[in-house]
Amino acid sequence: MAPGIRFKAKLPQVNATVIAMLKIPSKSARPNTLLLLALPLIAFSCAPLDWKVDHQGILHKPMEGSWRALEATAAGEAWLAGSTGEWVHVILEDQSTTVHRMKDQGVMVGDSLVPLHFRGIAVTSDAVLGTAIASPAHIQRAPILGNGTIKLPRQSTWVLSDSAAFMDAILKLDEQTLIAMGDRIGTCLCVVRSEDGGRSWSQLPCANFLDRGVPQAMPGEAAFAASNGNLAAAGDTVWMLSGGGASRIYRSTDRGLNWKVFPTPLLQGGTMTGGFSMDFADALHGIIWGGNWEDKTGQSRRGATTQDGGETWELISEGTGPGYASSVRYRPGSGGRQLALVGTPGGIDLSEDGGQSWRHFSDSAFYTARFSPDGKALWLAGAGKFGRVDVQEFGW
Repeated sequence: MAPGIRFKAKLPQVNATVIAMLKIPSKSARPNTLLLLALPLIAFSCAPLDWKVDHQGILHKPMEGSWRALEATAAGEAWLAGSTGEWVHVILEDQSTTVHRMKDQGVMVGDSLVPLHFRGIAVTSDAVLGTAIASPAHIQRAPILGNGTIKLPRQSTWVLSDSAAFMDAILKLDEQTLIAMGDRIGTCLCVVRSEDGGRSWSQLPCANFLDRGVPQAMPGEAAFAASNGNLAAAGDTVWMLSGGGASRIYRSTDRGLNWKVFPTPLLQGGTMTGGFSMDFADALHGIIWGGNWEDKTGQSRRGATTQDGGETWELISEGTGPGYASSVRYRPGSGGRQLALVGTPGGIDLSEDGGQSWRHFSDSAFYTARFSPDGKALWLAGAGKFGRVDVQEFGW
């Protein structure tokens, strides 16, 4: 059982035989790629967006569902995936905003079609990929069409029917190489890689005396699918963050093939404690944040930084500043100085000194945040809404 069960509302398990009956080969897919059966329900909408602007300059848009998967591809463009099975593409152009909402049928559970609940998203130049929680675990892929929508139905390019399967995050390393991670399967965390743009995947072995791979997990160690924040990369180095019974940093210097693991000083040992999110400014400087989901005001052992690529960590902001948070991000181009931290119910906090101190910016609560690649905008997503704010509103 993975920790953070309240973050990970399990869908009913789908009988593996039923899954097999529902999948049909795709002519455009590789032999091991399967296409989920989708009937008339394929639907998307394209409509102008009416933003609500609060007194701090944050743009808000109500949208049914829980939104923890977010990728900002430009200051005026973002993709989201959430609990409703929808993938959403938001585009700001001049004075207008367009939202594409796209959804297919999901998977069959007994006699019912159940939408997949997405917690991770990655965007390449020609496709969108998402990780869905619960068992069977799914990674789905859909090509991006010229009108800004995706080709439906989405293809499940990786499925794992193990009852312990639970995918937490996905990350693009380059246009062809992606990595995804999930809770413990066997003796180690589940790590899968793709080298063909997400069309196929390989699961890494658990390390033992003879084989290298993913290090053995500690008792109760898993991960939290809180904000797609369990993976980070800089160049060829990839990091993975765990929580629960043990909160550790896994580091790979060969793009996710082999790993070493290092302890962190974060609060850990309970099912809802540890690291919930991380980010790296470069190959040496990074930050992790989390805390105790059951004591969200706690100001001890919930944040730490590294200056040596994750081998050692130093606690920050002890006894002051924000408590629990589910997403922490460096602003690109700030040299690792400027950070945004978001959580529910904490709101939005900002740092200009690499996380040593924080100033509270807004009580608006979100699950996850992503800066645009140029650092000019911060996109946000949460319970029943998403948002955006220009960093000029921060005084940056």
